[in-house]
This record gives sequence, structure tokens and C-alpha cells, in this order.
Amino acid sequence: MKRILSIVPLCIGAAYSVPLTAEQMKAGLKTRQELDEIRWKDPARGAPLKVRIVSADAKGLVVDKTLASGLTTRVIPFSDLAGIEFTLAPRELELHRKPETAAAPALKVIWDARAATMTLNGSNAAETGLALARSLRLSGETSSLEDASKILDQIRGNDSSEHRKDLARAEQATIDFIRTSKTGNSEAIDKLAWKITEESGNPDAMLLATSYLADRHFTDLKKIVDDNPRWIEDDEVKPVRDRLYHLALDFALYPSLFLGTRESESAIGLKKASDIYQFTGENLLARKVLEDLAALYPSSGPTKETAPLLAKLKALEAAGKLPVTAAAPKDKAEEEHEEKEEAAPTGAPPPPRKYNIFAD
Repeated sequence: MKRILSIVPLCIGAAYSVPLTAEQMKAGLKTRQELDEIRWKDPARGAPLKVRIVSADAKGLVVDKTLASGLTTRVIPFSDLAGIEFTLAPRELELHRKPETAAAPALKVIWDARAATMTLNGSNAAETGLALARSLRLSGETSSLEDASKILDQIRGNDSSEHRKDLARAEQATIDFIRTSKTGNSEAIDKLAWKITEESGNPDAMLLATSYLADRHFTDLKKIVDDNPRWIEDDEVKPVRDRLYHLALDFALYPSLFLGTRESESAIGLKKASDIYQFTGENLLARKVLEDLAALYPSSGPTKETAPLLAKLKALEAAGKLPVTAAAPKDKAEEEHEEKEEAAPTGAPPPPRKYNIFAD
């Protein structure tokens, strides 16, 4: 049964906008309130006890408890325990919810202090491991990706929660895509990116894969148009061009359509869509996408970057001087597909379509 963790103050005077240092977190773990819980394997030892769990290693838990005689520190062997439960302080909870790259040093302190407890019933140490793995992954550095993978291996091997093991597998899949992207092997990257889009339940990997594929197909679209200026009259080139056009748009729009709360990726995707429309001369559609971008993600970098262009397109349109090229024609199968998708998307987001260039 899923428990809701209570929240208590972490006695560190840093502002929330400033990342905690490793030293601050080490001090914080020693000054947290005594609200962690340990449960005895032997009922004769009494009811669950509220303590401050300072750290854990092969010898057991190091805990603090304030008694009538003052603060007392004990090492409790794991063999004496039926279970434990950590109570996250606000700054700890913040680090878990928003595991950015700058959070890695502080998260590592928590992970090092609690990783050994993963085998104990009720331990949520793996949640710290998952947050740390993500913060390391976000840095993109090769050594950090290796460290993240080691942590995920520990979680998959030692944690008692199948849900957290699934999250560890998903995070590893995301790391695998980043590693593959670094190789520069376009065939391997393409294969893995398409595989990710055909699976569900891993938004981080999906966002990376669709971003890559949007860029990949847009690059190919520009090349085929540049190489074939009269593509619209070429029965062999036109289907290929149209396929690249639709795929580039599908992948660019995917974040905003299905993962709109991921503001950064969604805003970038909308900008990519406007770039595609501008390249194909569909300036009216470019203007509409840029308006959506400004309305949905007003404070995003892409919105600020494209504000002058949006103003220019609006001014040209108002003056009746906006150059407009008709959108690429749709085949019958695509029109029927869109009619079925008129209702708002529900459930797991579907993968972008693979267009059949040989369709009638």
C-alpha cells in the first residue's frame, strides 16, 4: 500500500532557489527532527520508535534519539529490524521532486546515507537513487551517465518495490538512448529512437526520441527539396518529400499534444513546427503555431526568441502581404485518420505515425 510521507523542516538556512551543497546536506541529515520510524522484529522490544536515521552501512543503522539524559546515538543491526520509514524534510522532498543537475551533490549525500536500507521493508531509499540517477543523466556527461547506471543497477537488484524497479528500467532506457546518440551512428540512433516511440510509459525517453526524429526528418526534408526543386512534379520524389514533411511535424508537435506539462520540450517542439511551416512557405500555419506557443508557454525561451517573428508575420498578414503556400495535400487514408482523432487524446499517447510512401 502506498504511503504518504510526512514533511518536517530540514534545518538548513539556504534559500530554496539556491542548490544545497554536499556539506549542507550532511549537516542537515544530522539536524533533522526525530521523525523517522524503526520497527522491531521482536515484539517484546515495544512499539515502533521515532528516531533520526543519520546513516546506514553494512553494520546497520546509525540513529539518534533524544532521551532524558540527552542525545544518544546507537548502531542498530538490520537483523533487529522488521522495517523502517524515512520522513522527508521539505528540502529533501524538493530535491526528489525536481532532481536537476545542480541537485546531484546533495542527493548523493542522501543516497550514500540510505542506500544500504533498500532491503528493509518500508525503506524509500530507492526514490533517492532514482532522483540522483536522473540528476546525473541530465548533465549528459559520460562519467555521470555511468554513475547513474550503477545506481539503477543497485535499485533493480536490491529494492523490494517492482514499481521502482520499473522506473529504474525506464530511466536506464533513457540513458541508453543518450549514450547511443553520442556514438554518432545514425542507423543505430534511428533504430532505437523508433523503438522508443513504439513503446509507452517512458516520457523522458519519448521526448528525447521525438526531438531527435523531428530534427532528423526536417534535415532530410530540406535536403530533398534543395536537391529536387521541382519535387511537386516528380511522382517518385513527392511521396518521399510528403512523408518527411508529415513525420517532422508529427514529432515536433508530439510534446505539446501529449505531454504539454513538460513546458520546455513542448515549447521547443512548437518552435520546430513553426520552422517547418516557414520552410514550406506555410506562413499562416507558422503564425498560428507561434500564437499557440506564446499563449501556452509565455515565459519560455522559444516564445521570447520568436516574438519578433510573430509580430512580423501578424503585420504582414494585416497588410495583406503574408506569402502563403498551400499545405501539402493529404491522402484519403490520412484524412480518415484525422477524423477519428478529432476527440481530445485520452489514455497513453500513441506513437507518431509511420507514413507509407507507397500508399495510393
